[in-house]
Amino acid sequence: MRALRHWRDRLNHEYWPWQLIHLPVIPAALWHALRSGHGAFFTNVNPAIDLGGFFGERKHDILARLPQRAYPTTVLVQPDTPWTTVQQRLRDAELSAPLILKPDVGERGEGVTLVADEAELQRLLAASRTTQLVQRLVPWQHEYGLFFLKDPHTGRTRLLSIATKAFLAVQGDGRTTVEDLLRRTFRGSKQLPRLRTYRAALLATVPASGERVVVEPIGNHCRGTTFLDGGHLRTEQLEQAVDELLADTTGFHYGRLDVRAPDDGALQQGRFLVMELNGVTSEPGHIYDPSYTIFRCWRELLRHVAHIPTLSAALRAQGHPPASLRTLWQRYRSHFATR
Repeated sequence: MRALRHWRDRLNHEYWPWQLIHLPVIPAALWHALRSGHGAFFTNVNPAIDLGGFFGERKHDILARLPQRAYPTTVLVQPDTPWTTVQQRLRDAELSAPLILKPDVGERGEGVTLVADEAELQRLLAASRTTQLVQRLVPWQHEYGLFFLKDPHTGRTRLLSIATKAFLAVQGDGRTTVEDLLRRTFRGSKQLPRLRTYRAALLATVPASGERVVVEPIGNHCRGTTFLDGGHLRTEQLEQAVDELLADTTGFHYGRLDVRAPDDGALQQGRFLVMELNGVTSEPGHIYDPSYTIFRCWRELLRHVAHIPTLSAALRAQGHPPASLRTLWQRYRSHFATR
């Protein structure tokens, strides 16, 4: 049975290349580009985000547009900033370790690090050549993806979907190391090469029988997090909280809020903090639910992206034209050449 589960997990679409996951979106996008006469029609659906959040957006600029109460205290650190200056900024912001360090421009959880102390933070910042965000660690252990749509005419926001995130974890038996427990599952074994580089001590520990150990506290799919359909968590209070949050902003119409809450009940009551807001290339995380077939995944993905052409047309009428294909191509070359 274990071998059967291993191969079932291995063949699940959540491990497929993103190009295959988004395969049905391509002809739909080409059709809408021809109909609208704008090859990059999708780049105007979030006027407050560079290129609508297609790529290269800066997380700090996005967070700064949200009410300060909505997200954890965050400090922007440019490359080569003197360590004494960083320390002063952290003191001014009342930030202390443990902290989250993440690149200001990044995709799919790349470079996000849980920093244990100031010595580690100093070392990581000294080695970085990109702008970084130092963010207060939110101790809540429950993370979610809230996919939203904000009507450009009425200003009202509604939730298109909810994804719950189960961090990579193991349950001890009193005999087996964390590494060997991870090796028993395809999801866990995929993470071992990366985890050995910075969590070797944890991998060598033997959890007590029944003890649950969260191995990776960063809620990204590429770090072993399981994404599940959380549609059952939808409540009027939650939808109202999202609507009120985005009512205080301008220029966000389509994307995903990555949030943390104390538990499911708190989320349903609308109590959460925003970790990030992602734009037009956001994925509704629940499409990676292991119980979904690829066809259900595609159906849900198409349900979401079907809103983009209508949004684009409405925002063009309000004076927000999309970028040209030439501009998009030039930005693409510049962005990925730098990366």
